Amino acid sequence: MRLPCTLFVAAMLLFSTHSEAKTYEKKLNPTTFDKEANVEAMINEGLSNLRLPFEVRNTPEVRKYIKQYIQPGRKNSQAMLGRSSLYFPIFEHYLNIYGLPQELKYLPMVESTLRPDVHSRAGAAGLWQFVPITARHFGLRMDGNVDERLDPYKSTEAAVKLLAYLYKELGDWPLVLAAYNSGAGRVRKAIRRANCDNFWEISAYLPSESRKYVPAFIAAAYLAQNYSRHGLTPKYPSYDLQDTRVFTVYKRLNLKEIARNCHVDLNVLRKLNPSYRNNIVPTNAKGNYIVIPASSATDFWLRYIPRNTFISPDQGLTMISYTAVVGDNINNLALLFDCTVADIMKWNHLTRPDVVVNQSLVFYLPKESLVARP
Repeated sequence: MRLPCTLFVAAMLLFSTHSEAKTYEKKLNPTTFDKEANVEAMINEGLSNLRLPFEVRNTPEVRKYIKQYIQPGRKNSQAMLGRSSLYFPIFEHYLNIYGLPQELKYLPMVESTLRPDVHSRAGAAGLWQFVPITARHFGLRMDGNVDERLDPYKSTEAAVKLLAYLYKELGDWPLVLAAYNSGAGRVRKAIRRANCDNFWEISAYLPSESRKYVPAFIAAAYLAQNYSRHGLTPKYPSYDLQDTRVFTVYKRLNLKEIARNCHVDLNVLRKLNPSYRNNIVPTNAKGNYIVIPASSATDFWLRYIPRNTFISPDQGLTMISYTAVVGDNINNLALLFDCTVADIMKWNHLTRPDVVVNQSLVFYLPKESLVARP
């Protein structure tokens, strides 16, 4: 049976109107496909502009890790980005001291999601996930009182020394990252088997985890540099965890007593000092670092740091305090304050010429020099 002409025309008009409505709806409410295409385009653009000390490869594995960060893992990613405010300055400081690329600060995002208290099933621990044998090789102390793998300062210096050693041996940062994960021996073996020294070429001869390690690092770097493009907002820790001062101490101290005497929440103190077991800072002739909220730093200094009785009022000196920043070292500070390294060490009871980020230091300067000082 043939349809009447008027009915056929009406059907065609209805179909045309329905198609136009669908097209308009698609513009207003992009489909899952459109959203995915937009995310892919953003990732491709971000990867093309990514700043790393080696050539960035845009591979399916890299994009898979990035999507995990920005889609199902958004909440965890925002928490990790917030924790970067606590630890990136420490990483940047030591990378600067040892002359390594600043972008290596993203490595602990892969290793520990920037949580210093993380322990793996393989026995690794801390921000940089040191196993005991490697930790001891680089001078980290582990006993019943302390696990310095969990110390953000000491573990970072040890990790930077390890990275510097691996780069001297391998001369290529992707190979260094793979060696950090699986050991230099396995990387050298893969190089021999592949008869080349390009990570992407030798990856087939590496353990599965090491093959994925460089893509995971690239993805972490992408997140750190592009999170705002995907609507992520860092979830920063409390102010007491962010604004801190570091002191070098040598005698045994009790965190519970410090919390009570300096009006600090004990849980905050534990989070700032995760390496000390049983709330005890052990005796250490080389010195331990203790981190205190800035709001309680003066109380701690007055109660626990020895007074400089060798400075007499008739010397015409005025004490000033200084908080170390990224890149400070004791030689530069001696030049800045027109004193000697020995002076700084004596004034601050230091047994070693080391300065760390947020370290609270004192200087004794002639009053007339303070007038001219900006």
